[in-house]
Amino acid sequence: MADASDTSQVLPTAPPPPQEVKVRTLKSDLASIAASGGGLPRYENVKISRTEQQQKSTVNPLMVIVVIVLLLIIFLIAGYFVYQLVLKK
Repeated sequence: MADASDTSQVLPTAPPPPQEVKVRTLKSDLASIAASGGGLPRYENVKISRTEQQQKSTVNPLMVIVVIVLLLIIFLIAGYFVYQLVLKK
């Protein structure tokens, strides 16, 4: 059995991701097909600013309240049924 403290064995690692990532969307595909006369779609460079990413990750406070209220209702209903089961015993 190999000793766990043996660090002489180097484990393989995954290569780093590429610097440029190509993204295709339906809109860019249709535009590319139309521009090329029906050929294969071409990639398009897209820049995303930090503010756009932050806007997408914002949480709507009203939705949080609605989810909490729904969860409370579900727990109250479940608690009622458990209480009813306990009373029948």
